[in-house]
Amino acid sequence: MTPFAILPLLLSGTEQIEQIEVRAARDLLNSDNFNHAQAIFMSSEHVTSANNTVADWLTNMPSFSLNGQGGLYQSYSIRGLSRWRIRTNVNGIPIMTDRRAGNSASFIDPALVKNVSLLVGPSSLLYGSGAIAGVVSIESETYQPPTFSSTATDSDQSYSLLAANGNDKTSFAISHRAANEGKDANGETIYSAYEQSSIGLNYKTQLNQQYEFKVRLLGSLSNDVQKSSNDDFSKKASIYPNDIHSLADISLTGLTWHLNIFNHYQNWDSKVTRNEKRENLTSYQSHTLGSSFYKESMLASIPTRFGFDWVSRSGVKITDKETDFLNDEISNNTLIDGHYHNLGTYIQGKFSIQDIELNLGTRYDLIETKNLTHSKDEQHISGNFSARYPFNSQHTSTFTVGSAFRFPTLTELYFNGVTPRGNTLGNKNLKTEQSLSYELTHKIKINNYTLQGSYFRTNLSDYIERVRINDNTRTYINLDEATISGFELSASIAVSKMLSHSLTYSTQNGEDQSGNHLSDISPSKLSIVSKMNLGDYEVITDIFYRSEHKEFGSGESALPSLVSANIKANWFINEELTGTIGVTNLFNKLYKTTADEDAPYANERRIKIGIKWQRI
Repeated sequence: MTPFAILPLLLSGTEQIEQIEVRAARDLLNSDNFNHAQAIFMSSEHVTSANNTVADWLTNMPSFSLNGQGGLYQSYSIRGLSRWRIRTNVNGIPIMTDRRAGNSASFIDPALVKNVSLLVGPSSLLYGSGAIAGVVSIESETYQPPTFSSTATDSDQSYSLLAANGNDKTSFAISHRAANEGKDANGETIYSAYEQSSIGLNYKTQLNQQYEFKVRLLGSLSNDVQKSSNDDFSKKASIYPNDIHSLADISLTGLTWHLNIFNHYQNWDSKVTRNEKRENLTSYQSHTLGSSFYKESMLASIPTRFGFDWVSRSGVKITDKETDFLNDEISNNTLIDGHYHNLGTYIQGKFSIQDIELNLGTRYDLIETKNLTHSKDEQHISGNFSARYPFNSQHTSTFTVGSAFRFPTLTELYFNGVTPRGNTLGNKNLKTEQSLSYELTHKIKINNYTLQGSYFRTNLSDYIERVRINDNTRTYINLDEATISGFELSASIAVSKMLSHSLTYSTQNGEDQSGNHLSDISPSKLSIVSKMNLGDYEVITDIFYRSEHKEFGSGESALPSLVSANIKANWFINEELTGTIGVTNLFNKLYKTTADEDAPYANERRIKIGIKWQRI
């Protein structure tokens, strides 16, 4: 489906159903009409952690956990599902990469980000393949007055700089940041150095006072990003020598419709050096092109939304250059030379039976991949049903059931090469993952108190698991069945205009059909965040607890229980100038952030200071 084929649809149904608030995530549009899913917005104002990546913005959410090895390219999980089971969008552009850890957006400096939204639960209805766990949507910042900010951190001597300016139509921002190697609480080196430069451009205007036209550009260049792990760096050094990303999207929005056309170019390298033995330089390159269109209308007096998606990864090329130091030989191999094409269409409607609000939708996807002489194609239908019942103005319950799927990636199917973790072998016989999820949520809101609890259960078939063949080789297999379930709780209270508290708790369990524990299941965790406003000062504290993790999956290890804390203070010096100081790992604990067997220890206690000037 090309973007031009759907332009005639824009002219039909011009009646305005409701003013649409256009955001990067389709699931958040017109939420009063269509969505019962949990959607959470976060901005940098709430972050007490190091704020190196947008993942740091979401760590206090009960559904969200950090995952994998760590460092700048930290990956994450949602409700025990990670890697390619999470859809990550930037300005509506799907981020599709060939990293085995998944599609994180760590190539974007958080200084260029306006907000991050987390959509929890099966989202294939609106997003297609890969949205089994949910969607992380990132929207870039638009700067109007001149802005300058700078931060610096001890321990790893990291720093960041931002300069931005703009007006009602146009804005631009340039940032640069870097870090040296850090240290854990025992003073041991953490190989997490990096250097990154980014740029953001935005243009927005009104056409005929009816349509909004928008152009957004994001670009980044990262150099010498160390792969943070517990490997002996003197024996096996893993880095990303360079990482280039360019994202562009053009959108046109009417009263009841939205059209987006986008492009994501990526070119990055991964280098693994085993001293005195060999070096593998793996190069990755691809173009993601596509468009999305959706429209709201009335169908038989029922508010209805329908849409079309086209996503194409072309020129996906992965090559490996191996230098054998012992035999003084160099070999070059093409590991992947292929493409990925996806066409999808969906329809969703909302209706009521007495006081029960019902939401029903379905989606059809056609997917085709090819690598050299191998190809694979498939058609898939997914759907979603939800019901919401307000008992009164204070109590509301929501029940949701949804199906989702994940087509195997080119890497899982065809990649046979060296990665920072060791040798990885693809499996061209992998089947498509499928899931059926259930969720029951009850929300209570009384004056300044809010309490919400959710129970969820996800049944997965043909779950794709990464397993070891030997100490240095991994591959992918399908598990016949797997189940993940859990409970989440969030509460907030505004004690006064000066003081507020929020609490989140989550617990998860995941097993395959044989009772073996799945990887990526997060330990139970509890977080208490307090915010205090004292005139020209603001203090935010975050105390968190993680339970002991004794039941773990393949490629993981046990974790002890943990209590730690972060704190941040803002000083509003005047209307234009703000100073910030923060401390992470306040108790200087020695702990690992994730259960990954290759994960390093977390950074020692660090102090971060910052200054921001924004002309009014």
